[in-house]
Amino acid sequence: MKFLIVGLHSSGKQEVLDTLTEMGVKCGRLFSNLDNPSPEIYNSFNYDIFTTKEVNEIFENNAYIFINELDRSSNVNSYKYFEGLTKYEFDNNDVFALSPDQLLHISPNAIKDDICFVWMDNDKDDRILKYRKEKRTYNFSNREEIEKNDLDFFVKTLYNYNNSSLIYFVKEDPCRVATVIYSIIQHPDLMDVFVKNFN
Repeated sequence: MKFLIVGLHSSGKQEVLDTLTEMGVKCGRLFSNLDNPSPEIYNSFNYDIFTTKEVNEIFENNAYIFINELDRSSNVNSYKYFEGLTKYEFDNNDVFALSPDQLLHISPNAIKDDICFVWMDNDKDDRILKYRKEKRTYNFSNREEIEKNDLDFFVKTLYNYNNSSLIYFVKEDPCRVATVIYSIIQHPDLMDVFVKNFN
């Protein structure tokens, strides 16, 4: 079972990953070929940085879960910078965080494992507060536009993905979300209870 934490930007996904990592859960990271990570590029400091040659090799060997053009809202030349998730990283970790546009770039055939989507849903006002509190410097409005464009398809994908289940949280504290994921990993028999009551 793999857990994909999904939701719009500033919804607390990274906090969940940080808490789970402290609990000893194996959390995977995305990669990019950015040559200059910048706080103005959404999430850029959380990437494993690969060379463009390495990214090309991952692509040519079909060794990825997804590869996507990097943040179209940034000031980088988007045709040459990419982000993605390798099959190796996916196979060797249990939990990942994805934005709606990243999830939609995954081919349904790329994942054979059972998936539990952990959807963290927050309204715009709450996300703006988190954005300000954490002093993030990427452009909130640009990122909002990217993710809102895909929102309807994102929701349909969550409810129709093969071999998947869904746990839904509204305005939930990330530490509590992490605790639920940790509980399921430790006690898989609790999965059905959480899916039934958090959907």
